[in-house]
Amino acid sequence: MTRALMLLIVAAAASSAAGSSPCNEALWSAYNKLAGLETCILQHKLDVDKYVSNVQCYKLPQDAATCDPLIYNYYKCAWKSNGVLKPDNTVDDVAFQKILLQNKCSKDTNFAKAYPTCKSSTMKYLNAMQFILCLDKAVP
Repeated sequence: MTRALMLLIVAAAASSAAGSSPCNEALWSAYNKLAGLETCILQHKLDVDKYVSNVQCYKLPQDAATCDPLIYNYYKCAWKSNGVLKPDNTVDDVAFQKILLQNKCSKDTNFAKAYPTCKSSTMKYLNAMQFILCLDKAVP
């Protein structure tokens, strides 16, 4: 199970080009902190198993309508474990920038333009992979 989730991480990270900006590198570093958290995997084992066994969830692009609800509890745990989830189960934008991105995107205009759209289109179920992939497209 963990291996399958790690394969998803590798596939997603492979989409990020070599020689990327500090912001882009920070995005993938943040994703690595959100994906594969053993505590969250064990806590949400049934959901993660359903997610990794569904072909719609391990191909890119994912079928969000099918996959996002399956992985929601895992990602909620992951965002919370990293200290960026607010009590209303939404991501704290300031904490995300400071803690996970280490402020490496704070001056990136492409990031600033893409962030609201990416957040609103991918974060209903806190899907970090879709969120980072969306930002990755905007940030070289």
